[in-house]
Amino acid sequence: MREAKRGRSVVISLVDIYTRWDQFLGPLYALLSERTPEQSISHKRMPTMAQHTEFVGSRPYLHWYEILADGKSVGAIYLSKQREIGVSIFIHQQRKGYARAAVLELMRLHPGKFFANVNPKNEASIKLWESLGFNLLQVTYESPVHRS
Repeated sequence: MREAKRGRSVVISLVDIYTRWDQFLGPLYALLSERTPEQSISHKRMPTMAQHTEFVGSRPYLHWYEILADGKSVGAIYLSKQREIGVSIFIHQQRKGYARAAVLELMRLHPGKFFANVNPKNEASIKLWESLGFNLLQVTYESPVHRS
């Protein structure tokens, strides 16, 4: 997959995590550990490696890929059963066009309608989705736990 970015070509490939998920546990865990509160919508605390292993092994997404550039892992992307796209790029690989290229490749591989859930404080992600033609649909709120 090639994507033009500021006069250069961004080349990525997507590798199916489910075919070798045990080999991706470490990189996926490292990627998860880099998330800031502004980037995360899935968890408030970092899971243990055992919890992470159980989650990955449960095959939670319809499709889940490692993103490779020049043969090196730069991030991961998934497509949920509700057709939501989630993408995460290692901090030292951000702002190089990999997320955009991966999203475009995922949409090419699995045509149809897509959604993206984004933390409203994650401005870079919001810009990415808007640049790809995604439109804001809703804002979701979470309540604290109420006990009777």
